[in-house]
Amino acid sequence: MSSYEFLSLMNDDQDDDERGVVPVPWEGSFIAFSIDPAATLRYYCRGGDTVAKELVQTLACKQYAGYCVQWTAGLPDPDAAFNRMWLRPIQIGLTKPRPNRMDKFKRKTPDMCIPILPTTEHPLGRTPLPISHPLPWSNCYQPTIDEFDVLVEPQNYEYSDTPRFSSATDSAIHRYTSEDVKRINVMEAECSVGPLEVQDPVVNTSDSDSIESVGDYAPSLGDDIDAVENIFFSSVNAPMWSKIFTPAIKINSDLGVIKVLSDPVELWDEHAALKRIVDECKARQRAASRPLEATCGQGVVPPNQVAQRSLLSSLSQLGAKFKRARTKLVGVFRFETAVRG
Repeated sequence: MSSYEFLSLMNDDQDDDERGVVPVPWEGSFIAFSIDPAATLRYYCRGGDTVAKELVQTLACKQYAGYCVQWTAGLPDPDAAFNRMWLRPIQIGLTKPRPNRMDKFKRKTPDMCIPILPTTEHPLGRTPLPISHPLPWSNCYQPTIDEFDVLVEPQNYEYSDTPRFSSATDSAIHRYTSEDVKRINVMEAECSVGPLEVQDPVVNTSDSDSIESVGDYAPSLGDDIDAVENIFFSSVNAPMWSKIFTPAIKINSDLGVIKVLSDPVELWDEHAALKRIVDECKARQRAASRPLEATCGQGVVPPNQVAQRSLLSSLSQLGAKFKRARTKLVGVFRFETAVRG
């Protein structure tokens, strides 16, 4: 299936029974998911070394639910090893305080969320979010601000009966997120930190190719929807992709597999723990490659350079053959021109 064919399947005008089985989740569709440490190591560390493989075995990755906001690298490619997407996890009950967070999101308050129908109660009286099918849990809320960048391996997903948010619902979540960002800025100002202005994302200049979370490369948030979009959807800019640590996840379109829905707070803890394992593994792999690089000055050529030299040699030979053929053709042309003249 090509990306164009997949795009035609994603048309909102189609009925659920016309959507059927697809290789990647629909935008707006709810999924059950958990972090996949082994797939993450394959993506970042060529599978990882023995130490990393042992460490990821100690991670207790829990089960969560959320919906696909959008794909962040253009159209999803059903034939790619991984596709990137933003998802928003959901939670049971109001938002829990996060005093241990190292960024401004530690100031999130319990009302920074939106009820999902049939749940209607909210401290600020926010309008509940409509959904195509009821979720299998009661008292569900959509937290604002929290969004998660993930890698997804294409496989066959059945979405005909999966709950979905419409694009209008997603816009409402975006609007409430903007309101909560303003409130966080006010709280920061009241704590003598001063108002926070919109800044360009900070590019990570360390040896690591990733950073802790969205809050780490977005130290400030604006007071309007455009500013929020600039922060949370900045991954559509290709240079930023390699700077955001993006774990792979396991997906199930059957939400019923989750008996106990975990809170998104724990998701960020797992994210941070896996990132440390990946960063340490990449550091060991870089250190292991340095002795090989050091031998280059002693006449030993690394395997990748051998392949490059072989390719250059082949191209050079091909170029020489082309030049000789061109010379012959020019000679024949000149001879025919002289004869006709």
